[in-house]
Amino acid sequence: MKELMLSRREILGSSTALGLSTLLAPSILSAATATDKRVPGFQLYTVRASMATDVPGTLKAIAGIGYREVEFAGYGDHSARQIRRLLDDLGLQAPSAHINARQSRDDSRPLLETAAEVGHDYLTVASLDAEDRQTVDDYKRWADTFNRVGELCRENGLRLAYHNHDFEFTSLGGQVPFDILLDETDPALVDFELDFFWVRKAGHDIVQVLNKSPERFTMAHIKDMDEQGNMADVGTGVIAFEDILGNEAAIGLRHLFAEHDQPSDPFKSAAISHLALASILD
Repeated sequence: MKELMLSRREILGSSTALGLSTLLAPSILSAATATDKRVPGFQLYTVRASMATDVPGTLKAIAGIGYREVEFAGYGDHSARQIRRLLDDLGLQAPSAHINARQSRDDSRPLLETAAEVGHDYLTVASLDAEDRQTVDDYKRWADTFNRVGELCRENGLRLAYHNHDFEFTSLGGQVPFDILLDETDPALVDFELDFFWVRKAGHDIVQVLNKSPERFTMAHIKDMDEQGNMADVGTGVIAFEDILGNEAAIGLRHLFAEHDQPSDPFKSAAISHLALASILD
């Protein structure tokens, strides 16, 4: 697969959003439409600069690359109704959106209303601010908050999920914060979106983390790592995605979102990652 990826990467060159939908659509592997098959998804944070200035053009380019699922990290200057119309026109699904932890705690109503109108299945807490995660008790309070917000989500036909970074795996007061969140949240109310890169960056084994509670890990960020420990396009680094996603521990992962936090060419990164993830899932 690596040889295929390299040759495709050379073909892509320095393509930008403007030309991607025209250039890539004929040659990209089509995303599966069967409901029982996982398809490549894309976290729009990767192309956040473009989303800030041109939401329709950005979504069109991502759809042109071949993605059929996207995860939002903000909607630019567009309303929920406008976003839903764009998704419908492009044949895109948006199972999840990242949300701010404090907003979910203080006033989740607008988040729930937006999610319903856009058509999300999940509201996913993106992270915790550093000042909000200083102690074990802080994490226990957040677990209580997530249970409360998760109940509101359930009442509105949604699910709450939590997305990790690496800090949740650093021991705090003799405990691992991620384990606190996993143990103290109600499985009936709170799921988890496992970020593969950050688990690996924290020095943990991805499959071992998934094995803690396979049914609760319903989404993942598929992000690769190079030999120096930096983020890389999917399929160009050292993370063995085929082995991980083929493991029984990953059976609960229904939505897989490719992402790169700081790509030099965001749309090129999106295209490379799609090719790799589509090949892995084929």
